[in-house]
Amino acid sequence: MKNLCWLATGGTIASRPSENGLVPGFTAQEMLDLLPQLKTYGNIDCYDIMQLDSTNLQPKDWQYMAHFIEKFYDKYDGFVITHGTDTLNWTSCALSCMLENLAKPVVVIGAQLTIEEENTDAKENLNASFAVASSGLAGVYAVCGGQVISGLWAKKLYSEDMRSIQSVNTLPIATFKGNDINWIQTECVAVNGEFKVHYELEEKVVQIKIMPGLDCEILFALTKMGYKGIVLEAYGAGGIPFSEDKAKDISGAIKQLTEQGVVIVCTTQCVYDGVHMNRYEVGIKAIKAGVIPAGKLTSEAATVKLMVALGQKMTREQIKELF
Repeated sequence: MKNLCWLATGGTIASRPSENGLVPGFTAQEMLDLLPQLKTYGNIDCYDIMQLDSTNLQPKDWQYMAHFIEKFYDKYDGFVITHGTDTLNWTSCALSCMLENLAKPVVVIGAQLTIEEENTDAKENLNASFAVASSGLAGVYAVCGGQVISGLWAKKLYSEDMRSIQSVNTLPIATFKGNDINWIQTECVAVNGEFKVHYELEEKVVQIKIMPGLDCEILFALTKMGYKGIVLEAYGAGGIPFSEDKAKDISGAIKQLTEQGVVIVCTTQCVYDGVHMNRYEVGIKAIKAGVIPAGKLTSEAATVKLMVALGQKMTREQIKELF
């Protein structure tokens, strides 16, 4: 029998009604008691490490989750983290970047309905999560919306639909419905080296969405406030405006900020396909100015990756290699 660790952090899945609306309240053990069939996957130990609406999630909470994974790493064969869906993909991205040489499954799972609601998705999501946690498939995974997703490629696409979290720009690891799981990928990346947690996160990283009329003054103001990294959500394939009007010349601002040591990464406002910045002049100029294209990464994944890289004091060239 596998030894499995359940880390409960709150979220809709664990919520109960209150006079102020739904609030996290169920413990992991209470949820396990409602679904005793989960014990067929192994011996499950429950830990309630926080009761959080994931809207209130902070980077320190990723560090706290990572701490428990490191603490119990040698004791358990797999980990399941119950979580709210609002920032579930942020957490799966963060843990994917923070947990180096991970040789065990870490599954971050949420639900659109509470565990006690009629027709809840919580039950099948939990079943799939413990199936993955007991599979030996190393890596961080997000489970929700009928998909098992490689953690770095999860994105919340729906606010109410049961397909809330989906795999973007890569196939899911598996799909599931009820208790049936259809495995699509069962090969994990080879682990070379000892397990290590990168706790250092640079929180002075910000996302900015490019929009008509965006003034460069905002970018310069952010750096004066101490921000060391900026993720620009560009148009389409990675279009960033340039102009003879210095106030609107975003590419010109990128050049100045890069020379000052600020690391600027470019993602797209589009959900699918990523950036392809060598195609148009508006992308090529930005690359020459110093922006780092994020490829097919989502904005969330690029942001967290930049936070971890800057936390490790990587140089711009080292960070460029990561993307």
